[in-house]
Amino acid sequence: MNKRMHAIVKYMEAGRGVIDVGTDHGYFPVWMATHGYKGNIIATDINAGPLQNAMNTAQEAGVLNKIHFCQCDGLDGCKPDSVDTIVIAGMGGELICRILDRAEWCMDRRYKLILQPMTKSEVLRYWLVNNEFEICNEDLICEGGAIYQLLVARFGGVTRLSDGELFIGKKELCMDLDMYDIQREKIIRRFEAALAGMAKDRSGGSRAVYGLYREILEQLKGMG
Repeated sequence: MNKRMHAIVKYMEAGRGVIDVGTDHGYFPVWMATHGYKGNIIATDINAGPLQNAMNTAQEAGVLNKIHFCQCDGLDGCKPDSVDTIVIAGMGGELICRILDRAEWCMDRRYKLILQPMTKSEVLRYWLVNNEFEICNEDLICEGGAIYQLLVARFGGVTRLSDGELFIGKKELCMDLDMYDIQREKIIRRFEAALAGMAKDRSGGSRAVYGLYREILEQLKGMG
């Protein structure tokens, strides 16, 4: 089990069921099935190939009959009453937003969302807080030289984020403060490079966002 999947498992609880959206090789649902999870286990993927790979993984582990496999787009193939946990990992933040936006039934406090965006985490946080989701926990996972962000959220709460926190999350929600500071420095360097490029660009569009980027940079620096 890799570090990213271990982080997801850490936030799992006994319950009605879990759906793994975009399951790929099915490692997460197979792990749940082989480690005593009693709820429904649903694995979905939009493409037939990855779903077959997941079925092969389950068959090799002897748990093919414990997992329901569904080829569908996002959460389209999930019956809301069959799960209480939604896992969406390994895809971009914008795509995760699109999947959640189409499944209005997940806007209910009884569902826990465990989300691991590969890109655009700021877009995902913006969508969550502007659709009345509370971000309950955040985690940072270092694997293969990259840092991955994980968010746990539920509908019906309030999380207020500054523009800077959209990119890194609230420090008090993060489970690894050392990793938080490493990630914050990485994002600071990204904004410094962007501002340096804008300083050389005299177009009106660049000037229009320069002030916002400068403000975000100062917020990030103040989070130390």
